[in-house]
Amino acid sequence: MDVLTDDHEREQVVRKWWHENWKPIALGVVIALGGLVGFRQYQAYTLEKAQQQSYELYQLQYKLAVSPSDGKDAAEKYLSEHKDIYGALMALDLAAYEVGQKNFEQAASHALFAGENGGELVAPAASLSLARIQGQLKQYDDAVKTLDKISSEAYAAEKAEVKGDVLLQKGDKDGARAAYKQAMQLCVDKKVQISPLLVMKLDDVAKEGDVPAYVTAREHNLSLNSLQGDSAEAK
Repeated sequence: MDVLTDDHEREQVVRKWWHENWKPIALGVVIALGGLVGFRQYQAYTLEKAQQQSYELYQLQYKLAVSPSDGKDAAEKYLSEHKDIYGALMALDLAAYEVGQKNFEQAASHALFAGENGGELVAPAASLSLARIQGQLKQYDDAVKTLDKISSEAYAAEKAEVKGDVLLQKGDKDGARAAYKQAMQLCVDKKVQISPLLVMKLDDVAKEGDVPAYVTAREHNLSLNSLQGDSAEAK
């Protein structure tokens, strides 16, 4: 290969190369810039669409809450058009509404819809809802199986508490006591507040010699409040 040692010769070679190749290079730059602009436009479009869907969902949820007779039909129509996370969230609201009306079969159908269409984000909440409904339908074994499908550690305490509810409905007081104790211990381990309702449930099934749940909860919650206060002062 010849070595170019003359500056003028190098310049001529570069000019010749540029003359032969500027079009594909320019086209590549245009395509790259166009792709960047197109991607940003797509992001903006996706965000706008998500905001519109969220607002539409909020309107339906509000309507179902303040005017159920009108909101129910609109909400069910929405489900038929949204087999996605938005429809799943609406289905959970419909399930809660139907439970209030004691329409447990219909409520179960909505909870199943939520679990099937909401993805990993909604599935645990849908399973908790379904298990509660199955308990009302006296489908106790099915309810426990539904709870066993929840693998998210974020829902471990709620899972144990609902299991206690189901077992108590079944008549298994000892099983309910164990599940409630597990739920309380998970709250302690995760450093979250123990709810008064869980305290009441555990105390209702306590055995002689058990430390009252309200004592454990009071000490734990006071400790958490103290830690939170210290953290706030440190900031």
